[in-house]
Amino acid sequence: MLAMREKTDDLDDFHLEDDSFDHQDFQLESPEPTTTPDPLAQPELYLPLSNPEAPEDDQQLEIQGFEKPTYAMQVEGIDKPLQFHYASSLLESLEAQGVQLPYQCREGYCGGCRTDLIEGEVAYLQEPMAWINEGEILPCCCVPKTPVKLKLKG
Repeated sequence: MLAMREKTDDLDDFHLEDDSFDHQDFQLESPEPTTTPDPLAQPELYLPLSNPEAPEDDQQLEIQGFEKPTYAMQVEGIDKPLQFHYASSLLESLEAQGVQLPYQCREGYCGGCRTDLIEGEVAYLQEPMAWINEGEILPCCCVPKTPVKLKLKG
């Protein structure tokens, strides 16, 4: 069994060792923020809102020998030629070229854009959280590594 005793206030007996310190004189100083423009700051690069597969020439930094590769894309049931070049994901590229496929989160969490990969290879920009079966991809968070052939669900 636990023994309990009554709580007492012993604050009257509390004393600092050095009472000579005057607490009124103590103040914190904060440095004044300086705002000087950085002459070496780079301008922001923008991708056009209308068509990610047709970026403006002066907004893209390209180093000779390191151009982004262009991959052919084929979607079953769509006859027009498609290509992946400047878009940040396979889903964005397909939408920019008029191919409609379902999606929800655009980040690999829900699996709403799940598509069958018939031929080719893709690389994931971030590890998808949604479950994908063998032969399926999530176009919202991947880019092609080779020319690809896709079969849309539904």
